[in-house]
Amino acid sequence: MPISVGIDLGTTYSAVAVIDQETNLPKIVPNREGKNITPSVIQFINGKTVFGSDAQSAFNAGVEGCAATFKRHMGKNDTYCIIDGISYTSEKLSELLLGHLKEEAESVLNDKILDAVITVPAYFYSPEREATISAAEKAGIKVKKIIDEPNAAAMAYGLKYWRENANILVYDLGGGTFDVTLTHMIRDGELNTITTRGDHCLGGRDWDDRIESILLDKFASETGLDTHNDKEIKNIIRGLSEEVKRRLSTQNNYNVTVTLPAHGKAAVTITREEFESRSIDLIDRTGSLCKAVLAEAGISERDVTDVLLVGGSTRMPQVSDYITKIFGKKPISPVNPDEAVAIGAAIQTTKENESYSKLAIQIQNGKKVTDRKTSGVTSGGVLPVKKLSGVGVLTLRETTAHAMGIIAVSTDSSRYINDIIIPANHPRPVRVAKAFTFHTAAADENEMDVYVLQGDKENPLDNLISYRYVISGIKHIKEKGANKLSGVTKIRVQYSYDNNGVIHVEARQEKENVNLPIRKEQVPEDMSKYALPIDQKELYKQQPLFVVMAVDVSGSMSDRPLSDAQDAMCKFVHDLDFSYTQAGIVAVSDSSAIVCNLSNDEKKCINAIRSIKCGQTGFGNDAHPFDTIKTMLKGKEGRLFAIILADGVWSNQYKAVSAAKQCNSLNIETAAIGFGGADQKFLKDISSEDANALFVSQSELSSAFGTIAQSLSSESKADLVCASDTDTWEN
Repeated sequence: MPISVGIDLGTTYSAVAVIDQETNLPKIVPNREGKNITPSVIQFINGKTVFGSDAQSAFNAGVEGCAATFKRHMGKNDTYCIIDGISYTSEKLSELLLGHLKEEAESVLNDKILDAVITVPAYFYSPEREATISAAEKAGIKVKKIIDEPNAAAMAYGLKYWRENANILVYDLGGGTFDVTLTHMIRDGELNTITTRGDHCLGGRDWDDRIESILLDKFASETGLDTHNDKEIKNIIRGLSEEVKRRLSTQNNYNVTVTLPAHGKAAVTITREEFESRSIDLIDRTGSLCKAVLAEAGISERDVTDVLLVGGSTRMPQVSDYITKIFGKKPISPVNPDEAVAIGAAIQTTKENESYSKLAIQIQNGKKVTDRKTSGVTSGGVLPVKKLSGVGVLTLRETTAHAMGIIAVSTDSSRYINDIIIPANHPRPVRVAKAFTFHTAAADENEMDVYVLQGDKENPLDNLISYRYVISGIKHIKEKGANKLSGVTKIRVQYSYDNNGVIHVEARQEKENVNLPIRKEQVPEDMSKYALPIDQKELYKQQPLFVVMAVDVSGSMSDRPLSDAQDAMCKFVHDLDFSYTQAGIVAVSDSSAIVCNLSNDEKKCINAIRSIKCGQTGFGNDAHPFDTIKTMLKGKEGRLFAIILADGVWSNQYKAVSAAKQCNSLNIETAAIGFGGADQKFLKDISSEDANALFVSQSELSSAFGTIAQSLSSESKADLVCASDTDTWEN
């Protein structure tokens, strides 16, 4: 029957493990060469792929057409290498390697693989994790879960050496990545990750590079070879560097002689002391991360029960000596550092996914951090080692390696900041929701951009900007109330880290229970403005505004009514912002006529209003202005608005209502101001919503126009400024 496996997809070596059905314990699945680990190297020969020791030998010999250490580039869509004219991304190379591991394991186990738990460096960001899942699925592997490598190793260790109340620091130095994770053993089999730090561009390959550099310098100075310009020699030395590191790391080897037979048997000797002195900065980088983990957890070196070494590169004596110096105790390596991660992944194949946790945070020094009362970390009272009964009792709670934030505006509106939503080292999976004020436009497609950050630096550009999430399908909703004519709505955005440490963004409008469409786009190349002081104009998003005012010029408006209306209209025009507004004037009575076409000239509009005469389109009221308004606003892009002023009952009000509805169907918003003998029901019928119908006294005309002007000319603050916590929701 189909089985589940654990896969350690390593930078330099990979491994597969499975739960033995007879013993209910994890075991490594050897490849067809009989080896427990497989080099993460691919050789391309005449369109075919070669894996395993043959590929590694070719790479070490400097043969062209080989790809290695591509894991470091996971999550990037750029080309990692070009072989025989074909471009390969890191994800594609990982797909090929995973496909090979699957095929080998199925051959050895004589069974099909149903799904897999795959490990990644703890400090992988969301794009790297997503790329790993994608590569596996393209290789025909259903991903049950992605777990962090140090946590997998801690699971393998805990199965045989459980110590209740122990704080285990997992020091994971692989071929291409480094992670340090503090885990806490609680009751039988309950393992909690407390804090984690890492660098996925620091690993054994960097120590190899130092050996390569030493050898290049020595061969140049001691033998006269032009090592720095001879590509062949450089490839050979690069291939030898890992083996030299291995030999220098054995207990009795304090120096190694390296020979180049093809170049007159040139030979040089490298010592362990030389090697370690040239890599002090590398080992110090790991120490800095160890200290940062302890500081975040709020404990000291003496509170660490054990330091567990994981990863083949921890075999370097330099590592053990360095850890002993920092912690005052020797590190432990009771599990095979090359196999522990795969073993831990296999253990996780028996587990179900965790449910989402609540966001438990506290504020320290003005920053959001995980509430340590919920994490379980303690010091002292460690119980003796005991062997657990089997994989069934083991449970793992992982944490978020990176804080999650969004680009927002500082409280003083002077700069953009990283507004942290979920702090680093919070148990995952976790979700949190925010509500944003969003100003909609009736005529435009309403979309909202969200930039999600990973990291806890205040400057947004000092963090990883994972993606640009574009929320679309937002409906235009106009708020009720005489003073709220603009389209303001609430968008609830839910952010989450799932079990795999992958980011998800969902959005809903107001209190609806259906998710809005979201598309994930690459981050624009130029994001420099988010590191600069804010241009205050950038805080506002104002679309073009087109306003047509239609005034009743029938006989009933003669003398004071028309004069007061003109005063109110002129003040209205004066209050508009003509940097984005165009206004037009229409006179209506027995017919409808344009007095002033759309213009962004305030003075021109005011002069047109003052030129209006009572009866200039007839002294009756048989006509309506809506057909003229449609003509004036046809083809305009932006917010379209019409205001109709009337002081009495029109003769053909039913025709006016029908024409007003046609305007509304074309996204032209309508408002009606009436006074004197105006029909209040008619005012509502020709308005696009009840709140736009204003019946006032003649002396209140300026106030009515002012209400509309305030709404139309009020600038809409950027969507990311005003946010508040809101309830999360289940999918």
